[in-house]
Amino acid sequence: MEVMLAGHYQIVKYLSCGGFGKTYLARDCHLPGNPICVVKQLQPKVSDPETLKISKRLFDREAQVLYQLSGHDQIPRLLAHFQQEKEFYLVQEFIDGEPLNRELKVGKKLDETATIALLHSILHVLAFVHTQSVIHRDIKPANLIRRSKDNKIVLIDFGAVKEVATRTINAHGQTSMTIAIGSPGYMPSEQQAFRPHFSSDIYAVGMVCIQSLSGRNPKDLVQESLNGEVTCALFSKETPISPELTAVLDRMVRYDYRQRYENAIAALEAIEPLIERHNLASTPKLITAQQLDTSKQIATTTQSNYSASSSTKFKNLSGELKKQLEQLLTRTIGPMALILLKQVIERATTQKEFVDLLLDHVPEQDTSQFRQQIALLLKNLPNQPSGNFPVVASKTTIPPVSANQANLELDASFIKCCEGEIAKIIGPISSLIVQRALTRQPNMSRAQFIEALAEHLPNAQSRQAFRQTLNNK
Repeated sequence: MEVMLAGHYQIVKYLSCGGFGKTYLARDCHLPGNPICVVKQLQPKVSDPETLKISKRLFDREAQVLYQLSGHDQIPRLLAHFQQEKEFYLVQEFIDGEPLNRELKVGKKLDETATIALLHSILHVLAFVHTQSVIHRDIKPANLIRRSKDNKIVLIDFGAVKEVATRTINAHGQTSMTIAIGSPGYMPSEQQAFRPHFSSDIYAVGMVCIQSLSGRNPKDLVQESLNGEVTCALFSKETPISPELTAVLDRMVRYDYRQRYENAIAALEAIEPLIERHNLASTPKLITAQQLDTSKQIATTTQSNYSASSSTKFKNLSGELKKQLEQLLTRTIGPMALILLKQVIERATTQKEFVDLLLDHVPEQDTSQFRQQIALLLKNLPNQPSGNFPVVASKTTIPPVSANQANLELDASFIKCCEGEIAKIIGPISSLIVQRALTRQPNMSRAQFIEALAEHLPNAQSRQAFRQTLNNK
């Protein structure tokens, strides 16, 4: 007998079972082509309807975290979440690839260049996670999938939702953890004590890379150390590695969490010299004070073209506008966006200078599109002289929006049309995305609404097609 969940998802086969629930491969029977997806079943520790309600609230809250993270290319999209009887379910995008535990077998070693490439790919996605104020808590080879189509590392199985299956609820509605989230060998001491930090994830990534270099099980290395602290010296005789990589990994796995890199962004910055030395593709670098000063001087030399009245202090930007700018930057340059934005806001005094400083870190092929999008976001700031943001057409530009279209108000039929178009690309989550956009900014024009939804699409091509379709409505 075939199992159908929520009237949508037909179970194809059982994949795995862990301490927090079961995982299945399924087909979404309500979408054209019945695409494959992954269904995770969580079994909360509840015994009565009232505690089940509390668990459901916890589950809904943690699912929102996964929706928030779904915008990154190296994190599976959360397509839906629901309750059926006393069990909770997550429906996620299926990733075609191999988990890293099949690659990092005991006795098999990766060379230094391959390990640095692995470290870089993991930190790249983890930096995004940390900028969203989320700690993964269960980074290990089995939760890192090397995607077949591009060889990138995809991060799966976030610990936040697993909490629902490990929390007990007392008669007063108070919850408590019964099991620490994490895996032996990759989980540092503070996490075992239910006090994880961003640097707890750094420890886990460091142990994965030490495993790849040494070909040894992390639990064995921990047992061999005299004080519970793993260092590269434990295996350096059989696997020599450079002093530079040794310094990075040793710091990542320090016993005291305060002595590690604070978060993935700091660790990414530390490995930049290694990336360059091994000729590996790098993420955009952190902006430095020197770069900002140089850019500022360049901007100052051209400032005479604009009225002095155009000066606007950017420290007073609204929280919503900052969030929109961060999302735009993240799509363009990756997880360094938040750091870059904060530094530019601190230094820029005019709109032109603000944009110029950001453009210094945007890939050349994306500059025209970036100019258009940031002009749209900043158009309502005060004291903006005409011509501050020239819109330059490019071969892959966003379709131009007429003045009439930009000022058209939203109506129910247009909102429904938008939801239908975005559902074709991202599935059932579309209704949540639309609702969230309307809640955050209820008085948007059509053009602003289109941009707010386009931010959630997986790539530039789908965003452009989405805009093109709706701008013609």
